[in-house]
Amino acid sequence: MRLAFRQLYLDYGRALLRECSLCLRDPEMARDALQNALLRIWKSCASYRGDSELFPWLKRVARSVAIDELRASAARLPSSASLPALDEEPDAAMPDELPGPEALTASRLALERYRECEARFREADPEAAAVIRWIAEDELCIEDVARLLNRTPQATRQYLYQCRRKARHYLAPWYAQVAGGEG
Repeated sequence: MRLAFRQLYLDYGRALLRECSLCLRDPEMARDALQNALLRIWKSCASYRGDSELFPWLKRVARSVAIDELRASAARLPSSASLPALDEEPDAAMPDELPGPEALTASRLALERYRECEARFREADPEAAAVIRWIAEDELCIEDVARLLNRTPQATRQYLYQCRRKARHYLAPWYAQVAGGEG
């Protein structure tokens, strides 16, 4: 049994730690959440029916544990400036022409502004930021998010609407910069 648990950790631990880190934005809390998630997975592995892929199920459990820890934590989360940004993956599409220095500078400044706004949003409301990420990046459906949040789909839709409003508020400086072309 110990070998099976160790293999679970070796196979999925790093990816699940990343999930917990994205939700919690605190390395120590993320490690604790990973430990709790692995224990929950181990205890509930008999309930895994196999009607979906294993890894998404593991990620859902890890996210659920991370959300539980977010809710339980009364401490303020540290600044996310030391953590990698979510949007550091290179764009797959290559432009026909290379942009000039002005366009590159404007793009870099816009990206910096976006990261600042996103970091403020994550710090102010980490759960709302996680929900937005699940919808936008992980492409989870309302039903999946509802299960993660232990809410009904209707309540989750209403909560998602609130999360989007909060995100728009925090991202307003970035929207203005991009729309106005200011630096």
